[in-house]
Amino acid sequence: MKRLLILDLDGTLIDKKDRIDNEKLKAIEQLREKFDITIATGRSYLSALYFAKLLNIEVPFICFDGALVCDTNGKEYFSSYIEKREVFEILNFIKKFKNCAINIFYKEKTILNVNMLSLGITLKHWRINQKIYLDEISNFNIYKIVLASYNFEVLKEVEMFLKNFRNSGYYIYPSGKKKGLYVMDISNKYVNKGEALKVIKNTLNYNFIVSIGDYINDLEMFKISNISIAPVKSHKAVKNSVQYVINNFEELLEILKNYD
Repeated sequence: MKRLLILDLDGTLIDKKDRIDNEKLKAIEQLREKFDITIATGRSYLSALYFAKLLNIEVPFICFDGALVCDTNGKEYFSSYIEKREVFEILNFIKKFKNCAINIFYKEKTILNVNMLSLGITLKHWRINQKIYLDEISNFNIYKIVLASYNFEVLKEVEMFLKNFRNSGYYIYPSGKKKGLYVMDISNKYVNKGEALKVIKNTLNYNFIVSIGDYINDLEMFKISNISIAPVKSHKAVKNSVQYVINNFEELLEILKNYD
């Protein structure tokens, strides 16, 4: 039987300081005896690549909430961009908000507006390789737009705007990095971690999949999995959807040792 263990990053595998503790690293090494290991995250390709290399992951990993499936050599197994028309419509709408920061991601670079720095948002693995003007966006394929504001109503107004021409592909969540800050992720409305996991499953012929995640962007991934697991501090909807809730990775080892 060919098995895959797929782990979410933030809130599941790494802490708020972007670290993986020794307990989890040791558990992952033990699980390698039975499972291939990979990660699924809403983070950018470069951030996911950092952790994929740290964990010596050899199979494709998921980033941008499923918009890109790639391996550590840069080979793409699946990619999906936001339509250029939608990119410009979104940016044209949000430019009126002075207290809204913007990061626009393509595979290896980021378009950054000055508000992102003025809000004090300098996340370690949001690798800013190059600043370019917004009118140059047409030259690049955009995987994700990230908005951030301390004014929740601003993002709710953006959400109402998006509902006019999008059915899904965005969600708002409290930042784990800055107290009082809210973040909105916008991606292609047809992508999610579940669809990306299907690509890995079908490409590499996995017939037994275990997934672990803590937030609503992990729900679709659970549907493709044989076993779904959530950390105890997960979103309520996630804990209600999984088969197991764990306090630590020692419990994960106990659960998975029964699936020989």
